[in-house]
Amino acid sequence: MEFRMHETTGGMVELETLLALVPDNGWEWSVLEFDGIMQGVAALDYAELRQKVASSSRGYVMSWSQVREFASGVRQCFDLLLVAAEEHRLLDPERFAAGDFAGCPVVLTASDSTWWTVEIDADNERASALAAGLRARYRVEAG
Repeated sequence: MEFRMHETTGGMVELETLLALVPDNGWEWSVLEFDGIMQGVAALDYAELRQKVASSSRGYVMSWSQVREFASGVRQCFDLLLVAAEEHRLLDPERFAAGDFAGCPVVLTASDSTWWTVEIDADNERASALAAGLRARYRVEAG
C-alpha cells in the first residue's frame, strides 16, 4: 500500500498515527534507516539514533513499547525503513541488505517526506488488522 504523507486537508500522516493502527504485539521492531525531525525521544537525540541505526547490521532494534515511544517523538520522517519480525533471529541483515523483507509482518517506508509505503504480510492476523485500518482511514488499497 502506498499513499501520500501529506493529506489533502493539509495535515500530515505521522509515524505515530500509522503505528496507532497496529494492534499490540510482541514483534521485534528495527529501524534500518532514519532521517527526520525528532523531539524528546527517550533521551535519544538525532545523532545518537543515527549512530545506533548504523552501528548494527540489524539496525536499531526495539520492542513494541519502545517503537511507539520512538514514534511519539518523531515530528517528521524524511526517510524511514522500519521492519517488524516475529522474533529477533528473523531480523536477518543479509536478507535486509538485499531488500528481502519476506516473512516480516510489517514494513513501513517513508520516502522523501512525500510517500508512505506499508507492506503487510496478509497471512498475519495482526498485520491484516493494520491493512484494514489503513483502508478505512486513508482509503488506500493494496496494489
